[in-house]
Amino acid sequence: MQIPPFLTVDQRVDYLYNRDYFERGSVTHEHAEQLSRLNFHYFLGYARNYRALVGRRQVQVSRKSPDDVFRVIDLDGKVSALVHEGLRTAEWRLRAAAVERYCAKFAPADSYLQTTQYRATDSDSPNRLVAGILLHIYRHDEPYVDACLQDAATSKSLTKPRRYEAACHNTCLDLAADLPLWAVVDSFSLGLLGQFVMNCDKSTDSPVWKAVAKDLEISARVFETQVKSLAYLRNSVAHHARLWMRPTSDSAKKPRLFSSRLKDVHPKSMHWAFMNLATFLPKDRRFSFAERIDSLTDSDAIYRHGITNVHETPKSS
Repeated sequence: MQIPPFLTVDQRVDYLYNRDYFERGSVTHEHAEQLSRLNFHYFLGYARNYRALVGRRQVQVSRKSPDDVFRVIDLDGKVSALVHEGLRTAEWRLRAAAVERYCAKFAPADSYLQTTQYRATDSDSPNRLVAGILLHIYRHDEPYVDACLQDAATSKSLTKPRRYEAACHNTCLDLAADLPLWAVVDSFSLGLLGQFVMNCDKSTDSPVWKAVAKDLEISARVFETQVKSLAYLRNSVAHHARLWMRPTSDSAKKPRLFSSRLKDVHPKSMHWAFMNLATFLPKDRRFSFAERIDSLTDSDAIYRHGITNVHETPKSS
């Protein structure tokens, strides 16, 4: 059943009771106040999973209560903040290693904007990758980059496009030709950065990505899957998505470093992604970060279950 476009707080409470989310009388005035400050659909993402877990007897409660759901939401926020802290460090390390290894092997400017530079995963992938890089460069509001593009436009009697579009591809490419990789790499989304690292070198013997993996001390055998998982986690956190009871679409291989911590943990759970993130941190911070994650997720049995397991959620509201 679809949710009506707008519900008053009282109607939200009735909705929760009528659809058996919680026991009648369990929603207090304080709960109603909290509901008034949340996107109701966001709240239902947690409540629906909670209702399903209780119904399947996969978590034990004396009665279904909003307290459990609000506690899970609060813990999800704390875990998200900690994960964001780790992601910042992981991204810095990945960007720095990518620039260092690429520029040590190839010209720092122009080469990364040539489709011939890239390993093709399909017939059009190099074109898409270069177009994606240009798109990010032209929307990157960084003074040095903007000044370089404007200077190039002036010297070539061209008008600098306000943004990248396919229709002005050649102009955008021409103006960006002298921009070094180190000046624009921070404009790349993490997903684009991962694609760049994995495909920027057609060598099969010693490609750039293997050197980057070695710098980060991550096995080359699993590096591509781990980078994809990192990007998925970053996007989930950046967009304030629910982490609890959310299956990952780009799952990492089991990080051997944390095999014992991942015993009985579902490989598509977010906790698996958290441990993958820990492997991208400096060696002396990996275990302490994992311990901080476990300390938070272990603090509540319902939260722990939902962050280490994945279950199909009923589609009805």
